[in-house]
Amino acid sequence: MDHEAHSELVGDLSRRAFIQRAGLLGLGATVLSAVPAAQRLVAAQPAEAAVLLPEATFQAFADTIIPGRFAERTDLGNEIHPQAIAGVDGAPGAVEADALALAQHPLIGFDALMPALLAELSTRSLPLGGDFLSLDFDRRVDVVKGALSFDNTTRVLFEAGAAVPFTAFCAAALIPEQRAEKASGYRVMGLPGAEPRGYRRFSYRRKLARERTKRGYLP
Repeated sequence: MDHEAHSELVGDLSRRAFIQRAGLLGLGATVLSAVPAAQRLVAAQPAEAAVLLPEATFQAFADTIIPGRFAERTDLGNEIHPQAIAGVDGAPGAVEADALALAQHPLIGFDALMPALLAELSTRSLPLGGDFLSLDFDRRVDVVKGALSFDNTTRVLFEAGAAVPFTAFCAAALIPEQRAEKASGYRVMGLPGAEPRGYRRFSYRRKLARERTKRGYLP
């Protein structure tokens, strides 16, 4: 695996304020901002390559953004296509964190962008040896880097696409409990997750004053 190339891909997203926009606007708004680009892409001309196994291709795209270990099922028990994960990392990645399920969630609206994103992925993959799903990890990274290039007029479409695996992995978006034992992304990041009653072992070990607040919320 070319770690430098993948680091450059993730850094490119960060430098272009993608994470900031996705965080401030929310995933739904980020997706909405990419709709015009998707419409232009579809209207311009038919895709040069037929999209093979759309769901598996999106899983492969998610694995390119946040790579992970080989797995057969996601955190929610959904099926993972055997070719989707390249297996370049030993820890769970975005696919195992249910990036596909989040992309298909009706409240996100990404289903309006999915056909255009997958069609361009497939078209960009052909010169590198086949459809996106059949490429090795390094060539998948090359495809996605090209799609995120400033000279690509549909770049915003791929920024919206990348926001999905980031949100699934980093925010445990579809895990009801949002706790580390249920959310693989939290475990990888070392976050305990939500706890309604707080974590007793995590404190500044300072007594809290009750003079100004009813329950002593201030030190």
